[in-house]
Order: sequence, then structure tokens, then C-alpha cells
Amino acid sequence: MRTIALVILSMFSVSAIMAQDALRLKNTHGGLFSLGMRTTVSTFNHGSWKEVGTGAGGQFRLQLHDRVNTEWYADFMTTDLSGVASRQDAHIGWSVMFYPLPQVGFRQLMKPYVAMGHCFDYTRIYENANRTNEMERWSSAIQVGLGNHFNITDHFDITLKAQYMFHLGDHVHAHIHEGRMETHVHDGVSLEGHLLFTLSVNYKIADLW
Repeated sequence: MRTIALVILSMFSVSAIMAQDALRLKNTHGGLFSLGMRTTVSTFNHGSWKEVGTGAGGQFRLQLHDRVNTEWYADFMTTDLSGVASRQDAHIGWSVMFYPLPQVGFRQLMKPYVAMGHCFDYTRIYENANRTNEMERWSSAIQVGLGNHFNITDHFDITLKAQYMFHLGDHVHAHIHEGRMETHVHDGVSLEGHLLFTLSVNYKIADLW
């Protein structure tokens, strides 16, 4: 999964750089629309660094103001639970990005931002040797974090983001006990969640207004 994601990101990067002169950017940047691909690593799941999930997905951005951008994304991740069970997570959500520094535009190399957003979260956990021992749940979550655009050109960027996900509804968790999987449901808002690291490549394809 990680190898495939890296290959896709590399191919997307090359094609974006080759097409970088296709769009003329205006002095103000409200209305910029971009497409991107992403790979995500999920760590610190339920207080443990042992359960690390990896996955890939896609996103688009629509910028509302010089300092305010939005990101709409979907990704799918898998996690190995001690070789006994597997976890699958799908996220569909959005984030608002605020650029605190006074520089306008994307001509500078680095453009940091603060992000906050919401997503719908589907989780499925199953025991590898016994697929009847499984549980799945839909929930929702909020995320807060920090990120930075590395602007290769004013059209094309590589973005690194770290954010923490707080669950708002019921969510499931698995424990491995004597080689068997035991599942538990946690109700309500929980501070136990996921620390997510996302690497993405993005290219601006239109200026809508």
C-alpha cells in the first residue's frame, strides 16, 4: 500500500510540474481550486504507539480568501493488530486552513497554517483467523492540527500536516487477549483518538472567481 501510494504521488508530481504554466494566478487568491493525492499514517491509536495504520486517498481545495483555505478529502487506512486482527478506517471530511503569516500567495517556499475540521469515520475490525468475529461502526470526529505547504511552484505544492482526531460518537476498539480478539465500544466524546500525519501533493487547476 505504501509503495503504491508513493508511486502515485511521484507520477502526480511530475505531471503537475510539467503543466505549471497552464494557469495564471491573480494578485488575490480567493477562488483557487486544486486537486491532490495523499498518503496518511495514523499513530497513537487509543494511547498506543504499537498500532500504526497506513493508507492513501484524495482531496481537493477551494480557497475562500487570501488567508482562508478549505480542504475536502477521503482516505482509507489499514492497521495490523499484533498479527491477530486487522482494522480498516475510512475518513470522509473537510478542514479549514488559516494562514497566520502576512505573506499573500504561494510564491514563497514555505507557507504554514493552522487547521481545524470534521469528518465521518467508518471503522471495521475483524479477527484474521475468524472473520465472524468482527465489529463495525460509523462515527464522527473533529481534528485540529498544524501543517505547511512546501511550494515547489506557485501552482504546485507538497504539503505535510499533523493533526489529532477526537471522536464524537460511538467508536470501537480491539484488545488482543491470549491470541484472540476482543472488541469494545466506547460511547460519546473521547480524548483517545488518532494522531495523523498526512503527506500530499496538490496542483491548482482553476481560478473560479
